[in-house]
Amino acid sequence: MLTAQGIGVFADIVIGQLVFYERQIFKVHKEQVEDITREMMRFREAKEQAVRQVHILHQTALREVSQENAAIFQAHHMLLEDMDFNGYVLDVIQNQHVNAEYAVNQAANTFCELFSSIEDPYLKQRAADIRDISQRLLTILTYGETKHFQPSQPSILVADELVPSEVMQIPRDKVLAIVMQFGAETSHSAIIIKDRNIPTILRVGMDVKKEYQGHLAAVDSYSGHLYIDPDEDTLNRLKEKKRREEEKRKGLSYLIGKESRTIDGRELDIFANITEPLDIEQVLRSDAAGIGLMRSEFLYLKRDDLPSEEEQINAYREVIRRMDGRITIIRTLDFGARKMIDMSRRHPDANPALGFRSIRICLAMPEMFCTQLRAIYRAACYGPVGIQFPMVDSVETLEEILGYVKQVKAQLKEEKKEFNPDVKIGLIIETPASVILSRELAKKVDFFHVDTNDLIQYALAVDRQNPRVNDYYNTRHPAVLRMIEMVTQNAHQEGIKVTVSGDMAGDPKLTEWFLRTGVDHISVSAANILPLKQKIREMDLSEET
Repeated sequence: MLTAQGIGVFADIVIGQLVFYERQIFKVHKEQVEDITREMMRFREAKEQAVRQVHILHQTALREVSQENAAIFQAHHMLLEDMDFNGYVLDVIQNQHVNAEYAVNQAANTFCELFSSIEDPYLKQRAADIRDISQRLLTILTYGETKHFQPSQPSILVADELVPSEVMQIPRDKVLAIVMQFGAETSHSAIIIKDRNIPTILRVGMDVKKEYQGHLAAVDSYSGHLYIDPDEDTLNRLKEKKRREEEKRKGLSYLIGKESRTIDGRELDIFANITEPLDIEQVLRSDAAGIGLMRSEFLYLKRDDLPSEEEQINAYREVIRRMDGRITIIRTLDFGARKMIDMSRRHPDANPALGFRSIRICLAMPEMFCTQLRAIYRAACYGPVGIQFPMVDSVETLEEILGYVKQVKAQLKEEKKEFNPDVKIGLIIETPASVILSRELAKKVDFFHVDTNDLIQYALAVDRQNPRVNDYYNTRHPAVLRMIEMVTQNAHQEGIKVTVSGDMAGDPKLTEWFLRTGVDHISVSAANILPLKQKIREMDLSEET
């Protein structure tokens, strides 16, 4: 039996035969051509065919994954139509008198190298998208069409690395699980894998050679283990683990409607994080105490203009109504919307994580910022709402924000617009500066929200998108724990509550620590709510340890 360790995506246990992913093989050669007009026409026709294929992919994705993640293929459409990319290909054909395949390959290499060198993880991801569309173009130019890989029977699929379009085209009924040699948890491919509920192991720590084709294997994506030719004891152990996990999932429904309280009476409410309104169904099924983080970036993606006030009201209202009296806390625009990315392209930062982003962009674009504030206050007529501001690092910045809040409320009152003036105001604590100033900041807001992912990144100087420093990203670092303790103590001294989100919030090994520290709420993905509630209800902290 061979055993390998990787990173699990979408937890499950699967047993089946290995099958290796096969792509249409082609080699790109540089060929001198006399009729450059014909080569340019070949490229344009291939591009149009690729655009049609990507449109079909997008429509399929809208049915099978979230709207936000389906937008990956809208981004591919945009790249195929991108004037810089197209211009580069056509210039190579025209100036070097070469074949279209070579020109596309040259453009792909150049643009991949450009995007790969950028620190911002959002822009770095464009390199993978360029590889995806370029592979599509080269396949069309070489074969005239793109053939999809189709296993003959349900199998465990092995690949070096899959691009988003390949993941989307995998027949779900024929792929039990995926094993990749490479890949990142934050990649578009991994995001789609999660949406399609495919158990997967990334960055498997061994060379899974093609000689294992057809061999029996087991994937445990809970632990990230791959077993090739597993012995009977291993198979029995994995089957038992799968049975226990399935029973655990089914058995948690009895917790719906019950309090998130320890045996000795300590409460730790569990909120849900959502990325867009479509996520609300899972939140309702999970019986979340509220929405602790509603990201608003979905409104700004997939478009060339800014969303109107009415568009935003409609989106927020849908969630607020469905929550039926439970609070919805909306985060103002954070870094990541494409409009802001375009701005970053024109004025690139050496390190975007430390640069012009988040609330800094909002304050530099007050019209956009006030439109979002107006929409939130008006949508708050439909249920309890909180608003939280990211990346606030000083009292002066907070006062500037509160000035806009006051201005917006006065405008709505003057215009006789219906709005709820009692929206709760919160701050996202994510930098050491906001931790140190938390006592002063707490005097001016209604609640704190600690984003542990960014707090770890900024406190420990660890880029969480850089795999080379993964080992330094420590969710239990004593400095980070002390920061959360400090924030909680300062918040409570000023009479406000604290919510914690991020990787630490979802870690069941830290749940007891949060309870003992006095954290009021944690905010996690909907899938984590019932397991964490069960853990809390089984605890008895009456005896100090």
